[in-house]
Amino acid sequence: MAEYPAEVLELYRKLQEDAESAGYHLNPDREFTLMLVDGLYRNRERYGYMLCPCRLGEGDREKDLDIICPCDYRDADLDEYGQCY
Repeated sequence: MAEYPAEVLELYRKLQEDAESAGYHLNPDREFTLMLVDGLYRNRERYGYMLCPCRLGEGDREKDLDIICPCDYRDADLDEYGQCY
């Protein structure tokens, strides 16, 4: 199991709390989810916003608005795949 910095673990906790309060659930595979949260954290550090690590971005907030987590495709992906892309 990978080691994650305290900031990533804190972001995971916050995202889990936010998801639950909105009626969503994070993937129960904690290690997989932490890997994605680590990508969100790194993108926030790199770009200044939580660009979805599963999609290619422009690095320009205006151009990336649709793929800032939670992205515009979340609900469609949940309907089709039962989880985010």
